[in-house]
Amino acid sequence: MIRALLVDAGGVLFNNINEETSFIRDIARRYAVDESRLLGAVLSSAHTYESGACHAHDVLRGLLEESGSPFADAFDGEWVDRLYAANLRCYSANLAELAEVARARPELTLVLANNEAEHWDHLKNQRHEHYGLFDHLCSSWRVGQVKPSAEYFAATLDRCGVEPREALMVDDRTSVIAAARDLGMRTLHVSSPEVLRTRLRETVETLVPSASS
Repeated sequence: MIRALLVDAGGVLFNNINEETSFIRDIARRYAVDESRLLGAVLSSAHTYESGACHAHDVLRGLLEESGSPFADAFDGEWVDRLYAANLRCYSANLAELAEVARARPELTLVLANNEAEHWDHLKNQRHEHYGLFDHLCSSWRVGQVKPSAEYFAATLDRCGVEPREALMVDDRTSVIAAARDLGMRTLHVSSPEVLRTRLRETVETLVPSASS
């Protein structure tokens, strides 16, 4: 039986900004660097801001300098934040479904288990107040580790006081799902946002028998 529901954010509750929008392309154009090169650099360097080691703005500024931008010295973090917010899409129906599961199953511990920069994690919450859904906030920058590392899962499960077999990981990335399964966790692969709305409640009911059953 599961006791904790670990839920990713990007791709599950929100869109994936870097991969699914023009966010990086627009930054590349403003700062006159190659779009594909910058995207590759951001994706390969994401762990440095997701772990909390560096501010997302500092990472972006450094990557623009490495890409040879003539305007890197004029990096505008406020403009980048506005661009991020403009590209952000909240899957409000998924938030509502998660809230309903939490209401129906108060014995479940809900855990925000996402990779994100502290700066943009807070930006999301300022707009959509999703932190309030969760009993534990275990974003990568809070834990100091990044999914799908074993260190991330160990630290997160320890914070929640559960064993791997007592946790259900809900995520859109196959690498995260595979790593969670290898540790003995139950998983729900959200290959599209609709999967959470159509399968989360059924999955939870299968893994968490009701008090009346």
